[in-house]
Amino acid sequence: MDLNQLQERMDILLSSSVVSTIAADITTLAFMHLQSHLKKDAIEGAEMLFTHLPTALTRIENGEQVEAPHPALLDEVKQSPEASTAMKEIDFVQQQWKNQLPQEEIDFLLIHYTNVLQINKGGN
Repeated sequence: MDLNQLQERMDILLSSSVVSTIAADITTLAFMHLQSHLKKDAIEGAEMLFTHLPTALTRIENGEQVEAPHPALLDEVKQSPEASTAMKEIDFVQQQWKNQLPQEEIDFLLIHYTNVLQINKGGN
């Protein structure tokens, strides 16, 4: 997925009122931040993460509850060498969001970011 493909995805989600404008904007910034980290224009395997992120932010904005991922899956992901980098990317999202994300959402983002980072190894 490159930035143009992300923009097309955000336009579809915005036009169908699935995500809010702020959620789409933060998602675009998060994508560009990850591109910079990976030093890649196209991020492989990013579709699920960058669909999950704006929909999750919109659900949080609407006061909806977020369920936690399965603990065994989360424990496995936390063992990944990419987990600390994933947390840095999540911290960037929280800075843009200007609020602490619910722990359940941080856990889901950790799973998604770690997966994308593993697919795109070579980042610093």
